[in-house]
Amino acid sequence: MLEEAKKTTRAGDDDDDDGAKKMMMMNRRRALMMTAILATGTNVIDDDDDFEAFAAEESVVDVGDVAPDFSLPATGGGSISLKDVLRDNDYAVVYFYNQDGSSGCSIEAERFNQAQDKFEAKKARVLGISMDSIESHEGFCDKKGLTFSLLSDADGSVSKAYGAELTLPVFGKFSDRQTFLVGKDGAVKAHWKEMGAKTDDEKMASVKSTAHVDQVLAAM
Repeated sequence: MLEEAKKTTRAGDDDDDDGAKKMMMMNRRRALMMTAILATGTNVIDDDDDFEAFAAEESVVDVGDVAPDFSLPATGGGSISLKDVLRDNDYAVVYFYNQDGSSGCSIEAERFNQAQDKFEAKKARVLGISMDSIESHEGFCDKKGLTFSLLSDADGSVSKAYGAELTLPVFGKFSDRQTFLVGKDGAVKAHWKEMGAKTDDEKMASVKSTAHVDQVLAAM
């Protein structure tokens, strides 16, 4: 009986070891995939379980909802509020992105920057939001020659209010890549997500070409 108990215990220990090894491998795989997403802006997640590990919360704000107001530190000095932007414009393009300087986020910012004349013609103002510091934003703008405002959501509260908060073990918190088109009345007119879109209308076109910028402009 004692020998059988020992065998059972050893088998249980082996199962625990196997489970721990599988968990370590899974976390390592997810970490590598998240590194690829942040570095390239490309969604390499094609497994439902992996997606659930990375996806932001279910949309808190969606089409037809009133966009939460905010006031955040902005590049160029001072703060910018959504309310003030909509007072002076017909639209606000509020886009959340992962981090300054990554390949995908850099290309996305450059595409928005290249289309500033088109947005101005539609009386729309573009606002980029991430959890990076304002100092990081200023350096990013200088390096890429960005002429639109980047806002610092340092504590992640605005990202969370919009359902665009991404929390990752080891990596910490980031803003999830999502874009909201807000009308003058403060209502969300369109919403695009890179990951977790439930409908075709919600799917974000590529940020590496002009496709996503064209998508936003066409919705105005």
